[in-house]
Amino acid sequence: MKQLELVIVQFEEVKKLIHVGRVPQLRLALILLDSAAELIMHRKVQGELHSEQWRFEQLERYRKIENSGQANDWIREQIAELEPQVTSKKRRKKINDVFGDKVEFLVERDALPTEVLPVMARLHEYRNETYHRDEHRVDVLLPAVLIYFDVACTVLSTIRPRWIDDEETGPELERFLPGPGGSTDVFRIPEYAAATLRHEVGLDLTTVRSALKNHLLARLEELEDCIREVMGFCRETRPEAIDTIQWGESDPVVSEEDILSWRERAEALAEVDEKHAMFSEFAAIEIALEPFEKKAVDAVIRIDEEINLQIDIARGK
Repeated sequence: MKQLELVIVQFEEVKKLIHVGRVPQLRLALILLDSAAELIMHRKVQGELHSEQWRFEQLERYRKIENSGQANDWIREQIAELEPQVTSKKRRKKINDVFGDKVEFLVERDALPTEVLPVMARLHEYRNETYHRDEHRVDVLLPAVLIYFDVACTVLSTIRPRWIDDEETGPELERFLPGPGGSTDVFRIPEYAAATLRHEVGLDLTTVRSALKNHLLARLEELEDCIREVMGFCRETRPEAIDTIQWGESDPVVSEEDILSWRERAEALAEVDEKHAMFSEFAAIEIALEPFEKKAVDAVIRIDEEINLQIDIARGK
């Protein structure tokens, strides 16, 4: 129960931070949610790997015999039989070190639902931006935190306690424990806690969907401004300006059709009713858009610098 209490306290703190709703608090909420999700996944991964430990150790012994040059056909057959049944050393290290590898591994083992994979991958990138690089997606920070809270509740609900201890617990967990009548199955406390927490915070899908759609459309409008500025300065057609923005690339990646597609897909978010599919599509558009968006902004900065240089020259500076 103490291990469960650690993450429940984090969820309760996130609830308070969401209620405040300011960027500093939402940044911290994102970090806490990511931490809670990764801690739960770490424990689940350890459980999965423990279940194959005997086979893993057997395989290692047989490989040592093979590497010593003393293997026979039976040893080689055992190696071939065991290899598909265990997780390799190399992958174990990646799963231990990399957030996304944990998610992929647990999805493969049916320990997490498939639909959370792209959502958690993108939200973990948001966490890295705000935690490591002091970059905050202010316009979508609240929707991102709400979606992450919902997804983290899904992760929480998959905990399967193996035993119940009688150590003293705090009020954050106490309220989910069975009452005098034993109304709650103690082994379903994580599931019950996840459902309760999700209900208490809520996910207004209409509001979140609208915020994500409008955020993308606003960025696309800013992108259009950049393209127009390049067109005007370079005296180029729109397709030429799009190619100029990608100057230096042997084969321009983004075309007029891509930009139109991003806008159409952003507008279509208004029709997506499934929360995971909604954010996955939002993330896919955002990932596709951002490299070209950065190039467009850089092109405008270079244009502004050139204009300022010409003004200084004209003034004799």
